[in-house]
Amino acid sequence: MKPNRTLIVLSTSAALATASAMSFASPPADHTMVGAWRTVVTLVNCQTGQPVGAPPIIGLSTFNHGGTMSEWGIGPGSSPAQRSPSHGVWQRDHGWQDYSFTFMHYRYDLSGTFIGSQRVSADATLAKSGDRYDSTAAVEILDVGNHVVATACATSVGTRIE
Repeated sequence: MKPNRTLIVLSTSAALATASAMSFASPPADHTMVGAWRTVVTLVNCQTGQPVGAPPIIGLSTFNHGGTMSEWGIGPGSSPAQRSPSHGVWQRDHGWQDYSFTFMHYRYDLSGTFIGSQRVSADATLAKSGDRYDSTAAVEILDVGNHVVATACATSVGTRIE
């Protein structure tokens, strides 16, 4: 039995058209966390996820190729002298939208004395557009001996800087 060349060509063309349409339905491969972001962080109750009433923290985050990151944010009424810039790491988790990152910064009192550090561990979901992410985070406040003295939770929204 001879193969029907017309049928083979039509089948191959249909398969290519389907694959092409599927690639347009999926986000482009370059949609990642890499880039610079404006952030708005809201402190929330760890059990309920409801905001605790503190003013939002406005910040900046940068996710670099290779998995490193930096962050800066200061709450209203706080002095920038009370904390260092944050440094950390990030990774893609499951699929193309799910990420996690961890960063930390040093803390100082009003006289400039080192009083410990703060570590933030977050899970983020990148929007299909690639220009926004939402995250939930666990925050640990550490003393000079690196012991956890307080914990908190937060949500944040990141908007890509174009």
